[in-house]
Amino acid sequence: MTQTYDHPEMPKQWVKGFVPTLNGTGSMFLVLDDYAKEFIEYSGNSGTPAAEIGCAYGIATIGALENGATVTACDMEPRHLQILRERTPENLRANLTTKVGKLPDIDLPDNTFGSLLCSRVLHFLYGDDVEKSVAKMYRWLKPGGRLFLVADTPYGIFRNFIPVFEERLANGARWPGEIEEPDHYLPFAVPDKSKGPQFLNLLCPDQLTRTAEEAGFVVERADFIARPDFSGWGHLDGRENSGLVAIKPV
Repeated sequence: MTQTYDHPEMPKQWVKGFVPTLNGTGSMFLVLDDYAKEFIEYSGNSGTPAAEIGCAYGIATIGALENGATVTACDMEPRHLQILRERTPENLRANLTTKVGKLPDIDLPDNTFGSLLCSRVLHFLYGDDVEKSVAKMYRWLKPGGRLFLVADTPYGIFRNFIPVFEERLANGARWPGEIEEPDHYLPFAVPDKSKGPQFLNLLCPDQLTRTAEEAGFVVERADFIARPDFSGWGHLDGRENSGLVAIKPV
């Protein structure tokens, strides 16, 4: 990829490799995981339109455009989309459509996309809204279209929440990862100006799988994702994110 990360409106990284969003909803990771990479490769080779929901500054969207895809990129923050458009190589801008909106309220045309990436967005939603959002993604994809999901888990930077999560899970909670004021569970202090969201719904592969299957998808795989780029934040065990690839049946 030919991307650069020196746009004047992009905040400085207070942790290397993580660019804060402009609306206090976390950061865009500069290191792409295997699910995002697969979306980029698949969308560029499928010959069908692609979509990214919650694209931030567009690292995956631009990768897909550079790989030959036509992409509809959506984000709740209009300034993110403006930065994305300005960062997109001029010769690829005709293949980029942007749309302001957030899950579960945003809507896109049904049966339109051959691939859809929603990376590190669903964990900002309450359980009911996760279900509504994935059901919409099912409608938006063409039959045979592929869904790529990535979410934060309690086993990453919020690992102080693990005992609560596992107790809830053992007691049969449907959404054991719902947390108010998640910053309290971080193993490091957060600068006031970088204070994150006041709610998270940390999701493991089992929750992603259940949600996708209930929406009608056939799950191809769902796994934990190791994030070695989190090094320096204490002990990690390779379960920092969770990912899923699912297919809308033909």
